[in-house]
Amino acid sequence: MGLSDNQVTALVSATLKAGGADLDKFVISTSTTRRNRMLTRYHISQEYMAAFSEDPPKYAALHWDGKMLRDVLGSDPGTTSETLAVLVSGPPAYPEGKLLGVPVIDSSTGTAQAEASMDLLEAWGLTRVITALVFDTTASNSGVHRGAAKLLEQQLDRKLFYLACRHHILEVLVGAVWENLFGKVKSPENPWFKHFKDVWTDLTTDNPTTLSIRPKWLNKKKKECKEILQEILRSEKPPRADYREMAELTLIVLGDTPPRGIHWSRPGAIHQARWMARNLYSMKMFMFAEQLEYDEETVVKLERLNLFLGLFYTPMWMSSTLAADAPANDLQFMKDMMKFKRTDQRLLRQCYKNLKTTSGT
Repeated sequence: MGLSDNQVTALVSATLKAGGADLDKFVISTSTTRRNRMLTRYHISQEYMAAFSEDPPKYAALHWDGKMLRDVLGSDPGTTSETLAVLVSGPPAYPEGKLLGVPVIDSSTGTAQAEASMDLLEAWGLTRVITALVFDTTASNSGVHRGAAKLLEQQLDRKLFYLACRHHILEVLVGAVWENLFGKVKSPENPWFKHFKDVWTDLTTDNPTTLSIRPKWLNKKKKECKEILQEILRSEKPPRADYREMAELTLIVLGDTPPRGIHWSRPGAIHQARWMARNLYSMKMFMFAEQLEYDEETVVKLERLNLFLGLFYTPMWMSSTLAADAPANDLQFMKDMMKFKRTDQRLLRQCYKNLKTTSGT
């Protein structure tokens, strides 16, 4: 019900009083309520752990991710603390994952995250079944010396599969491509995107520019991409809003019409942390470049970027959620980039360099 300790105490008192009980004969206080609620939660957690230990996964992947959250249960409500969510996944009973705990940690360092994760593995008796690690590609996770993944591997005393988040790997890739074309943006907000957002309401959106593709093999990729995205967007579980917008914009820039028809979302966040903005803004900037009166050099750069996004990046992104497909997808992407060298050698070098680094190949 989401009741606070004070509310529960008041509810208990009112219930006893309504039943004709003498409140003086009962120990009723907020602290008593809190202790009993904590004890009840502890017993429930022990029951869950006991049930889990009877049928644990034979092989499991360990997942963890940290986030600053507001403290609603501690001694100083309202403050924020570094919190770590830790779970395991593995067949047959837990293909979607089992949450082990959400401890508060002192810092977001790899050491702190590894220690908290290891404590939970030991508490749940899972140290022997972990075969893979799933994590974001931040330095605190993937550092070669003090990263959480490396430290966990050392503590578990065996080699483990590293299943780094594919979205974070691709985030690095598209960021490098943008920087290669337009230079490094040093301010928190991208000035290109800020200008576009400011003039958005002045643009006419009924005649967007689309990519003109001549090479035969690129037209084949275009057809494949359109088929993939149309199938994804027509599925019973379409992607979330920003992913869907990227897929729909890609279809439009390739000269196709999304299943829902063509409609335009208002430009959103422009700060650097919103890396998806690079894709969404870049496609819209290209499609309305004539109205924006960009110079020829900028238009060419946007065309090169959209060719990369439309034919290669978006399809790879939309199929990146399955870690098992990552090796094959990476190899296919590298093959495509090597072939793309004939079209854009400079962009090819940047893509190949970053994908090779982030994939560990």
